[in-house]
Amino acid sequence: MISCFARVCIKTMISLQSKSHQQHHHNHNETKLSRKSSFDIKADDSSSSFNLSNFKGAESRQEEDTLLGVAHQLYKSGNYKQALEHSNTVYERNPLRTDNLLLLGAIHYQLHEFDMCITRNEEAIRVEPQFAECYGNMANAWKEKGNVDLAIRYYLIAIELRPNFADAWSNLASAYMRKGRLTEAAQCCRQALALNPQLVDAHSNLGNLMKAQGLVQEAYSCYIDALRIQPTFAVAWSNLAGLFMESGDLNRALQYYKEAVKHKPSFQMHT
Repeated sequence: MISCFARVCIKTMISLQSKSHQQHHHNHNETKLSRKSSFDIKADDSSSSFNLSNFKGAESRQEEDTLLGVAHQLYKSGNYKQALEHSNTVYERNPLRTDNLLLLGAIHYQLHEFDMCITRNEEAIRVEPQFAECYGNMANAWKEKGNVDLAIRYYLIAIELRPNFADAWSNLASAYMRKGRLTEAAQCCRQALALNPQLVDAHSNLGNLMKAQGLVQEAYSCYIDALRIQPTFAVAWSNLAGLFMESGDLNRALQYYKEAVKHKPSFQMHT
């Protein structure tokens, strides 16, 4: 019962005061969405003042940025279908906008629409061939579709384009694990953590590697490291549950699995 986590990359939410279109093509800092947003969107779209009807016929770049900002906020809050609606509106107006194409790919990934995820990222790469995050997200999608070899190829391209791409290193580790290449996977995990010690999925993936080699205490420490950083990380709770289930401590296994489900009700374990 080992659970892995592929981190999908999206751009930082567009500021309403963003300057030129060119900035959107060249500022590809792969970050989590900032909590200090220009505005907040509630989960209930009906309570939002940023309804799509407000933007019909809008021509200005600022309004396009606002639409994309709303899409980012909806994505962040897990409202993927609403995020898709807003992001598609931007796409209809500007199909070559690469930051929106990256977001569209990420939304389709979360909706398990992996072919569309790949398509939107491919469109972005045709505009901007050096877009490392798009290669990383395409790799995630191909891995979910079962083509791990192609996923590895795309992770390596992403890393070649951006050697400090911590998420790509961590996701590459997960792909190597699926191929049984444990030594390379461990090296990738450690590289990811050297670049970003707060990367919880890298800690969890390293724990999975330790477990696969029979190093139970080391695996436990890795999962705990992940949970110290992010106590709500359901994947690490599930992996802890698996560790105790295999050791015969069913009570603790159940306790930890309940924690996983509490933090992510839709959570499913992967073998």
